[in-house]
Amino acid sequence: MGDKSLREKKLEEQSRELSDDSERYFEVLNKEIEKTYDVARKARARGLDPIDDVEVPLALTMAAKVIRLISTVYSQLDNEDLIDRLLELERMHGALEWTVAFKIAEEIAKEKYCKFEDQLQAIDAGIRVGFAYITIGVVSAPIEGYTELRTGKTKDGKNYLKAFFSGPIRSAGTTAGCAVLMLTDYLRQLFGYARYDPTEDECKRLVTELYDYHERVTNLQYLPTEDEAYFIAKNIPIQICGDPTEKKEVSNYKDLPRVETDFIRGGFCLILGEGLAQKAKKGLRLLKGVQKNGLEIRDWDWLEDYVKLHEKRDSGKTDSSPTYIKDLVAGRPVFGHPGKGFRFRYGRSRVAGFSAVSMHPATMAVTGDFIASGTQLKIEKPTKGCVVTLCDSIDGPIVRLKKGDVLKLEDYDEAKEIYNDIDEIIYLGDILFPLGDVVNRNADLIKPGYVEEWWNLELQNAGGRVEDFYNVSLNQAVEFSENYKIPLHPGYIYYWTQISYEYFLGFLDWIQHSRVNNGKLLFPYNSSEKERFKRGKRSLELLGIPHKVSVENVVLERIETGALLCNFGFDLNHEGEIHMDFSFKDYSDVLEVINELSKYKIRDKAGEFIGSRMGRPEKAKLRKLTGSPNVLFPIGSEGGRLRSVNAAYEFGSVRSDFPFYYCSKCQKETIYRICEACGERTEQRYYCRMCGKEVEKKCSLHENGNSFKQMKIDMKHYFEKAKEKIKYRRVDIPELIKGVRGTSSGNHDLEHLEKGILRAKYNLCVNKDGTTRYDVTEIPISHFKPKEIEVSIEKLRSLGYERDYLGKDLVDENQILELKPHDILLPCNNLSGDERADDVFMNLSNFVDELLERFYEIPRFFNVNSREDLVGKLGVCMAPHNCAGVICRIVGFSKVQGLIASPYLHAAMRRDCDGDEAAIMLLLDVLINFSKKFLPSHRGGTQDAPLVLNGKIFAREVDDQILDFELVDFYPLDFYEKSEKRLHSGDVEIDMVKQRIARREDPYVNTGFTHDTTDFNLGATCSSYKTLPTMKEKVEAQMKLCEKLRSVDQADVARLIIDRHFMRDLKGNLRKFSQQSFRCSNCNEIYRRPPLKGRCVKCNGNIIYTIAYGSIVKYLEPALDLTKNYDVPSYIKQDLELTKRYIESIFGKETEKQEALERWF
Repeated sequence: MGDKSLREKKLEEQSRELSDDSERYFEVLNKEIEKTYDVARKARARGLDPIDDVEVPLALTMAAKVIRLISTVYSQLDNEDLIDRLLELERMHGALEWTVAFKIAEEIAKEKYCKFEDQLQAIDAGIRVGFAYITIGVVSAPIEGYTELRTGKTKDGKNYLKAFFSGPIRSAGTTAGCAVLMLTDYLRQLFGYARYDPTEDECKRLVTELYDYHERVTNLQYLPTEDEAYFIAKNIPIQICGDPTEKKEVSNYKDLPRVETDFIRGGFCLILGEGLAQKAKKGLRLLKGVQKNGLEIRDWDWLEDYVKLHEKRDSGKTDSSPTYIKDLVAGRPVFGHPGKGFRFRYGRSRVAGFSAVSMHPATMAVTGDFIASGTQLKIEKPTKGCVVTLCDSIDGPIVRLKKGDVLKLEDYDEAKEIYNDIDEIIYLGDILFPLGDVVNRNADLIKPGYVEEWWNLELQNAGGRVEDFYNVSLNQAVEFSENYKIPLHPGYIYYWTQISYEYFLGFLDWIQHSRVNNGKLLFPYNSSEKERFKRGKRSLELLGIPHKVSVENVVLERIETGALLCNFGFDLNHEGEIHMDFSFKDYSDVLEVINELSKYKIRDKAGEFIGSRMGRPEKAKLRKLTGSPNVLFPIGSEGGRLRSVNAAYEFGSVRSDFPFYYCSKCQKETIYRICEACGERTEQRYYCRMCGKEVEKKCSLHENGNSFKQMKIDMKHYFEKAKEKIKYRRVDIPELIKGVRGTSSGNHDLEHLEKGILRAKYNLCVNKDGTTRYDVTEIPISHFKPKEIEVSIEKLRSLGYERDYLGKDLVDENQILELKPHDILLPCNNLSGDERADDVFMNLSNFVDELLERFYEIPRFFNVNSREDLVGKLGVCMAPHNCAGVICRIVGFSKVQGLIASPYLHAAMRRDCDGDEAAIMLLLDVLINFSKKFLPSHRGGTQDAPLVLNGKIFAREVDDQILDFELVDFYPLDFYEKSEKRLHSGDVEIDMVKQRIARREDPYVNTGFTHDTTDFNLGATCSSYKTLPTMKEKVEAQMKLCEKLRSVDQADVARLIIDRHFMRDLKGNLRKFSQQSFRCSNCNEIYRRPPLKGRCVKCNGNIIYTIAYGSIVKYLEPALDLTKNYDVPSYIKQDLELTKRYIESIFGKETEKQEALERWF
C-alpha cells in the first residue's frame, strides 16, 4: 500500500501543477489509451502472434520508462520498488540530475532490489539504468550502444574494468556519452577495482584509431588533436573498448595483448571523440555537481588540465572557413556567405521555436522555392541547423528587376510570378529567430535590425500607444517621433549602414540633382547620365528603397519620397529641388550623418545578417524497407526479384528458415503457433543443424537447439488457408503481395500471410518490427486556427478545444487556439508525389479494422469513412534510434510536409526541430502487430523499436532543451538594448519553461507567441529540390539562384560543388569500381569475382557489374560545365581534367557525335 501511495503521490504532485483544462485533457487521453490497449489485448489473446499479450508497456513517468527499457535486458529489474526508489531520488535531488543516475546505479550494483549472476553483471545493470536515466529512457544506447562490461589485468595483476561500446552509442548524444564513462568509473571505485594503466602503445593506438576512423570511415563531429587524444588515453581510469564495426584494420599499433581486435571500432571512436573529448568541460561541470551532493568520485581531476589544453587549441585556430558552407551538397543552394543573407530578427511565430525559425513566404518564392516550410537550413550562427516555417508579419525580400526597378515583395504569388524577371536579390528578408534558442546555445546576442516591435516598446515606454504598430502611416510615425521623442518608425528608415561613405557621397550628388514633383522624387537617369550617377543608383538599391526606372528618370512614389526626405531632415511636403548645406567631409559614418541631418533619431535598420545554405529538404512519406514488403514472411528466391508472394504461390513451394512447430491434432509440422488447418495451439519443436534432426530444447551432442529450421514449405497450402481464414475469394487477392527474402530475427519468427494480403489491399508496407510507419520532418507549433487544420469547430470542441488562447469561446474558424501537448497535425501535401498522410492513415485504420474483424474475429474499432473520422484517433510518434514512442492524438491536417506537433512532444522524443525526422504510427497497429520477436538479432536491432510508450508528457521529464523554450508575447525593451550591445544571452530574463516549472505553474497554457501569421500553409510547401528530376537541373537551378543573390559568391559556390561533392563522388566511385563485386541479373546472387564460365552457377543467368560506367561519370559533365561558366581556381580545373583522363584511360574516350546546328543557338 505504501509503495502504491508513493507513485500516486508523484502523479498527484505533477497533476497539481496543471490547470483544470490540462488535467481534463490528460484524463480523456488516458481513457482512450486504456480503451485501445483493451482491444489489443483481446486480439493478442487469440494466439496468432509470437507473444499472447501486448509487448509494448505503457509508462506514465520517466522512472517507469527507464526501468522498463532496461528490463528488456535484465527482466529481474522490472519491479515497482525500483521505480518508486527512482521517484524518491528525484524528489531528493531533482529530476534529470546526474546525482539520481549515480545513486540508482550504485544501489542496483549493490543488489538492493534484485540479484544477479555475479558482481560484474550487477555493475553492468547499474550502469545501464543510470545511463538510461541520463538519456530520459527513450534511446537505445543503454541497451545497444553500451554493450558489455569485462575485466582486464593491470601490469601488477589487479583487475580493472573494460567498458565496451558499439555504433548505437551515437543515439545517446555527446554529453550522455561523457556521463556513462564517469558513471562506470564511479562504480569501479565503489567496488575496489584497479585503475586502468595504459601502455605507450595502447595510448598511441587510441590516437591512431581516432584518426583512421575520421579519415577513412566518416567524419567525427569533433576530432581531438593528437596531443588531446594522447592526454585522454594516458589518464582515463577505465579502458574503453568496442566491437569492430568496419572491415578496415587500424593503420598501426596492431596485435596489442589487451586490445581485442585490430579492426576499427566505431563505438570506441564515437564515445571518445564526440563524447569525452568534445564535452569534457560540460561533463566536468556536471560531475562537480554530483560531488557537491556527497558522492565521492576521484580520478577525474585530470579533466581540468585537458580542458585547458582544449581551450588552448581553440584560441589558436586559424581556419576561419565556415563549417556550414564546407559541407555543401550539389543542388542545394547557398543563400548567404558569412555575414550576408538573411537579416537577423528576434521573435517566435506560432510555428517556430525549439530550433525552428520563420521567414516570409515571398522569401521562399525568390529562392526559386528551394526553401519551403519544413526545409532544413544550415546556418552560420547561433545554431548549426534549423527548420524553416512561415511568418508573413516580418519583412520579405527586396529585389531589382532586369529593367532596373526595385521592389519590396510582400506576396508569395507575386514573387513567384516575377522570379525569372529578377536580376538581383538585394535583401533576402528576415529570418525570425527565437531568443530561447540563442539562450540554449549559451551564445552572445546577435545585433538585430530596428524593427516594429522594438519601436512599439520604445513608444510604450515613452507613454504612447498605437493599435497596430506594424501599419503606422508616415504622418503618424512623424507625429509619434515628435511627440514622444522616439526614433522614426522602422517602416520609414533604410539600410544606411550597408553603403560605403564613398557611395553615400555619390548618392548625395544625385539627390541634389533631383526634384520633387507632386510628391514624387524624380532622379535624373537618361542614357547620358547613367554613368555619372551609377553610384547613386546603386546606393538607392542597397538602401532598399523601392523605385521605378523610366526613360528619363528614376521615380520614387509618394510614401518613399516622404520617408527619404524625412531621413534627410526635409519637410514631408517639400516640393522642387533639393539642396543640402552641410559639411559632409567632416564625417565617415553614413548613419551618423543621417542622424545629424534628420530631425528624428534614425536607428540601424540592418543589424546583422547571417549566412546559410540549404540542408535536407522537407519529408513526409510512407516508410518502405528494401523491396517494399507487405508482410514479414520469407519467400526466398522463389518470389523472384520482386519478392512476390504471388509468384511463390505459383511456384508452389518456398525454401527458407521457418519457425518449427508441430500440431498434435493434425499430426504434422507447421510454421505457425496456431495451426492453420485446425485452429488448435501447436507445440514448439527444436532442431539441431549439426545433427540434422529434431531434438529436445538442447542437443545432447552440440549443446544447441534452434526453434527454427530450414525447410521447404507448401506455399499453395499456406496461401489457400490464409484466403480461407479471412474469407477472401481469388478475385479479392491483390495482384502483388510482397514478402521478404528471409527473416533476420534470432528465431526467424514471421507474420501470418493474412496480414500481407490485407496490407497489400490497402497499399501499406511493413517495417522490420511489424508496424507501418510514416516518416516526417519535425516541425513545432504552439497555436493554430481551425481553418488552417481543416477541422470543424464542432469536432474541435468535442476534443476539448472549447476556448481560444485569449479565453474566449470557440465560435469562429479564425480564432487562435493553443495546441495541447500530445496533439499532432498530419501532413497532406499534393505536390511532392509521395503518399499523403491522411490517405495512409485512412488505409491503415481500415486495414486494422479488417484485421480485427476477419483475422482476429473481434469487432472493428476505427470505422473510418472520411479523413475527418481520423480526428481524435491515437497514434505513436518516435524518432530514429529511439526505443520509446510517445502517444499522440490526431487533431487535424496541414499542407506542410512535416510532423507539426507541440514542442513538448518533440522534446519527449529527445529531439529538437533542427531538421530531425520522426515517424508516425497508429497506436492500435503498434499494439497488435509489433513484436520484439521480429527484430533483427544483430547489433542495433532494437534501435527504432517501440519497446515502451510514453502516455503522459511531463515538461520536467523530457529533453532539457525544452527548459529554454520561451513563453512570452513580446520581448522586453532592455533585451533589445542588450542585443544592440551584443551582450551574452544569459544576461536576458524572460519567461521560459524552466521558470514555469520552478513556480509550479502549468507550462502547457498561456505559451504565447511574438509574431502571428495569416496561415502557416501558405508559401512554398514542396521544395523545388524535390521536384526537379535530375541533378543537372538541380545544379542549374542552384547556380541560377546564386547569380541573383547579392549575398553569394558564385565562383566560390561553383568551386565547392566541384570540390566537396562532384570530385569526391567521381573518385569514390572510381575506387569502388576497382573493388566491386558482381551479381546475377536473374537471381541477384553476389560474386566477389565472376565465375570462370561467365554465367551464374545457381541459375545460369548473366553476370553484370554492380557499379556501372554511368554511375561513375554522372557528375563529370556538370562539373566540366561549372568550370567553363564560372571562375573556379585552376587547381580544381586541373584536378578535374586529370580525373577525366583517368576515366577515359579505363573506359575509353567517347566517340564524337555530330549534332544539329540549333544545339549551339
